[in-house]
Amino acid sequence: MLRQFLANTSLYDLPLIAMGIFVAIFGVVVIRICQRSRAPEYRRMASLPLENDSQSE
Repeated sequence: MLRQFLANTSLYDLPLIAMGIFVAIFGVVVIRICQRSRAPEYRRMASLPLENDSQSE
């Protein structure tokens, strides 16, 4: 099936398909980050590097 697809498309179509997939995934990530319902989770994760470890060496 993949061979048939590649045989029927020119090589100029493949970068456009790859760019479309990239833009779609990027859009999903941006939408997920901008959701206000996830804000408390992101604030908690943002403060993790600043917390003291209870198991210090």
